[in-house]
Amino acid sequence: MIIDSPSLLNHPDFQYLNDIITALEKVDPKYFSWYKHKPANDGTISEVIKKSNEERVFAYELYHQIRKIMDTEPIPDRYIGVHLNGEAIKDDNFFTTLYKGLSTLYDSIKTDICNRKMPDLVLHKDPGSIKKEGQIYLAEIKMGDNAKALNDLLKLTMFENSGLNFDLYIFIYVGKSTDELKNELKKIDVSILSKNIVCACVKHQQAKCYTLGELI
Repeated sequence: MIIDSPSLLNHPDFQYLNDIITALEKVDPKYFSWYKHKPANDGTISEVIKKSNEERVFAYELYHQIRKIMDTEPIPDRYIGVHLNGEAIKDDNFFTTLYKGLSTLYDSIKTDICNRKMPDLVLHKDPGSIKKEGQIYLAEIKMGDNAKALNDLLKLTMFENSGLNFDLYIFIYVGKSTDELKNELKKIDVSILSKNIVCACVKHQQAKCYTLGELI
């Protein structure tokens, strides 16, 4: 577990971030991939296809590992009255505020149900509120073999600009090292991305995290 970033070490929500890094390193490698069976005509299994880097499989196990930390006895004070939700939808105010923020970046975004964005992980005190108090972190998870993984950096920038008032916006990159992410960032336009995004990379059960600003 390594958090070298000075800005993150001094962040008021450092302990929450530290827990995510701890949880990332506890996810067993078997949850990094998924196996799909291809049946033969007679109904028997004729072939096993390995589907590597299955995001949902990993996300559920990461959720489990974070919950184990949250439920440690005695329960850490920081988790009393706090909810960890996956693919969370808040109340209508969530979307009203989100679309307002999105429109400042993408004129093409409309307030249509098809454009609803549901974060992979959200830690908050009140699932029905978007007020500043109690909005701790919002995280997006992407697997390393996803060609469009870095699009989540734009999504997180949108979330931050939408006024959802979370303290931390986190990009969790699975199967990639920090150095690999740095190289990928050189190939995209980072000028419109929020430099406050926390990038947590986990590979071979070793995790590191820095702000996007520090990586570029």
